[in-house]
Amino acid sequence: MSVTRRETLRLFGSGLAATAVSLRDRNDDYLPAEKALDRARLLQLLGAVPIAAPPLAAERVERADLGDVVREKVTYEVEPGERVPAFILLPKAASTRRPAILCHHQHGGEFRVGKDGPAGLASDSSQHYALELARRGYVTLVFDALCFNERQDATGRLKGGDYERYEAMYRITEGKSLQGKYVWDARRALDYLETRPEVDASRLGMIGHSLGGQETLFTTAIDTRIRAAVSSCGFGSLSTLKRDRINHNYALFVPGLANQSDYGAVLALVAPRPFFVAARTEDPIFPKDGIEETVATARRAYAALDAADRLGTFFEPGTHAFSTTMRAAAYTWLDQWLAPSKKWPHDAILKESLCFGCTPELIRNVHALLDQENRRWLKHSMSDSQPQNPK
Repeated sequence: MSVTRRETLRLFGSGLAATAVSLRDRNDDYLPAEKALDRARLLQLLGAVPIAAPPLAAERVERADLGDVVREKVTYEVEPGERVPAFILLPKAASTRRPAILCHHQHGGEFRVGKDGPAGLASDSSQHYALELARRGYVTLVFDALCFNERQDATGRLKGGDYERYEAMYRITEGKSLQGKYVWDARRALDYLETRPEVDASRLGMIGHSLGGQETLFTTAIDTRIRAAVSSCGFGSLSTLKRDRINHNYALFVPGLANQSDYGAVLALVAPRPFFVAARTEDPIFPKDGIEETVATARRAYAALDAADRLGTFFEPGTHAFSTTMRAAAYTWLDQWLAPSKKWPHDAILKESLCFGCTPELIRNVHALLDQENRRWLKHSMSDSQPQNPK
């Protein structure tokens, strides 16, 4: 599909269009012609966004010394007149520019939590991945998605899911989508990361659990600045969700996507960049066969680009969660592709788990358990990241 510069700007805003232009930029022979999806078409499905991105006009609100990490609260502008609050976590020991990870928070009906979860200020320790990755040597950033924490209904009239429904439904009437808004805001977060002197902008990654995994899928498909990504329990397939009558957050349902393709075609747009799918075999909201269907579609695209080892999958028994083992596997994956100078030893994957398409280093770890040293690090990391200001 050919896209003019004018149309590209209209689709996703001049400030972000540089990485959005897609002039048949990949081989999509892995799908029937009627199910092929390119980046420009996905942008159209996501709906209208601002014509141009305003200056970030970033401001630091507060700074907290956590010992080995500094946490700053910042705000920046995502659309004219709309500022977003975020936490950026900076490893203290860093003396050079570091790789940076955009960490998207989960949903879980925890509308009061948002960014506080990954930053280690709320939720349980399984959600503290921004803090854990910062302690691992990455610069991390987590912002409040629309409808969460500081971005709940400013009028106070609508609460929780009612406000989420409001934002989703009225956007549809305006030719927009909540998913499009979430991707726009995530890309503005990447814009902000690029301005930080501590960040090596050539090594940007993204990670998230549940809603965060969903946003990692869509944002990584759209924005090629993301060099490696991890989605935990973030998607299945539209066909299995419909089959099993599974409702989800409103943003997951992109108008017209089912007529064009499924989530496998979205994941295929990430190829050949490294992407890791962490999932659980008894997840009630993402059936395992739907995850496998999506990955199988994308794997054909990766294979066509001679990049089969860059699409990794990791299944372990259990329901919807981002377990210690899943996080260890996820962090090892990011290390392999973004290569921070500080690595924690012996990140391993439980041998009962399944790991396909992983790099040789990750595969060698499949038969190892977390040894005592790594257990001590995880215990230290989690004890230091207990909620300080739960909301």
